[in-house]
Amino acid sequence: MPAAIEFKLFAPNNKAATLLGSFSQWAEIPLEKDDKGYSRTNIKLEDGIYQYKFRVQSQSPCFEPDEGVEVNDPYATEIDRTTNTSTIRIKAGARIIDTYVWQHDDKELPNNEELVVYEPHVADFSGSDGSDSRGKFQQVREKLDYLCDLGINAIELMPVNEYAGDYS
Repeated sequence: MPAAIEFKLFAPNNKAATLLGSFSQWAEIPLEKDDKGYSRTNIKLEDGIYQYKFRVQSQSPCFEPDEGVEVNDPYATEIDRTTNTSTIRIKAGARIIDTYVWQHDDKELPNNEELVVYEPHVADFSGSDGSDSRGKFQQVREKLDYLCDLGINAIELMPVNEYAGDYS
């Protein structure tokens, strides 16, 4: 049985927004704007994987009047790079946000005053092996011992969301 899944976009300074998705054969679905600046709708979806985007009627002087600008969901946890669309996964009538099973949760973290955080930008955290596999998570894993030797006891991968260009 399909479940109602909410799609919402915070776009307070735009005239209107619509939702486009593989679930509607890319036909525009109007979003209702509330007084807090959110545009939203609920769509009944079967379990599966769907692609979608928002189209915003921008009031920016950088665009033609009422021009529709397509944007990805800033809260999407997955972007399909081949189609440049947000991806949503539905299972048992709910969004699958994270399928990763955390390990080693029993490891104690250092106290705040002892915490030394390193923030690597994964795309720039290249190995020195001369390969073209730059910006891979495996390269970060391979340098964890080196980071520990430096006194680093926590890492935060940067950036935490997509940014402009093909580099994120």
